[in-house]
Amino acid sequence: MKISAKWRREIEKAQQDRTLYVGDVEYPRLRHIDEHGDGTARCRNCAVRPGQFHVYNCCVERCPRCKTRQAIGCNCFELH
Repeated sequence: MKISAKWRREIEKAQQDRTLYVGDVEYPRLRHIDEHGDGTARCRNCAVRPGQFHVYNCCVERCPRCKTRQAIGCNCFELH
């Protein structure tokens, strides 16, 4: 997979943000997990490697509060 220099900078920038607020509570962000199990599968949406944080607004990133739904549309953010 070829990644542009601009997108590579976005991935690097995303690694700096280690937490996400849900209401007034700060939670550690969840890192990308390799869905194939071989340690090489990049995120299908934002192209981060396993162990990296997703790029902001990636639809694959999970909510750090409930850990089950997508962060970009999780009801947890509406509870606060």
